[in-house]
Amino acid sequence: MRAIARRISEGGFVLPALAAELNLQQEALAERLFMMERLGFVERSGGCEPAGAPSCRHCAGCCGGTGLPGGVRYTLTEKGRRLAGVPPTKPKGD
Repeated sequence: MRAIARRISEGGFVLPALAAELNLQQEALAERLFMMERLGFVERSGGCEPAGAPSCRHCAGCCGGTGLPGGVRYTLTEKGRRLAGVPPTKPKGD
């Protein structure tokens, strides 16, 4: 999870490239990202649920029916930033 969090902190990745970079199958990476979201390390916006997620309906739109996130943006929470070793964000107005 730490390697995934570090890579998310760097930004600019797509799921297939990140999976290859981490030597993981796309499905395994999608499951880990889903787990990291449930544990509060990342926040996800857009796209489908990861494969096997309870609410995944395998739509034909954003993920092409694969159940893999497509058009998804992952951002680290403060908890995720600590995991990645990234300094905390400053509150707005400081």
